[in-house]
Amino acid sequence: MVPNPRRLAPTVLVGVLALAGCSGGTQTDESTPVTAPATVGSSTATASPPSATAEPPAPPPTPTPTPTVPASTAPAPTPTPDAVMPALHSRTYEQARTEFSRQDLSPARLTAAAQHKDVTLPRDHDDWYICDTSPRPGAPLPAATTTVTVRLAQDFSDCTTSFNGYLYEENDPASTP
Repeated sequence: MVPNPRRLAPTVLVGVLALAGCSGGTQTDESTPVTAPATVGSSTATASPPSATAEPPAPPPTPTPTPTVPASTAPAPTPTPDAVMPALHSRTYEQARTEFSRQDLSPARLTAAAQHKDVTLPRDHDDWYICDTSPRPGAPLPAATTTVTVRLAQDFSDCTTSFNGYLYEENDPASTP
């Protein structure tokens, strides 16, 4: 059960005052001149009149209570930010793997696919160009198991060519000759 801060404040204030040594007396330091009291009853002693420039002593400062932190509270670890999908459009597959390594992302997360339905992706596609990515650039990559699909074309100009998902119009079944 957490104590009520309104009930805790007076207790903290009393503790702070006790630690500060406030016992109600007047404290003086060496820079404050101490004046001896005037003697009364002696006919030869004359009391000097009080100085007109003397100011009354300032009241002692009131300490402000400081909030206490429970000893059982440990600082929360700072969360590491999620990785963000880099912009890979127009780069080669090899450059994408290098970019993933540079950003401490595993290149094994990359999955390559052909941009077009009528193109077969060869085994060695390192020099093929990235037309599209999933997830999109700037999207978070929260888990280490999130795969990134990159759509590749052999020539970068083929990225913008599409006949209903086919590179060649004659391969599109909806095409009429």
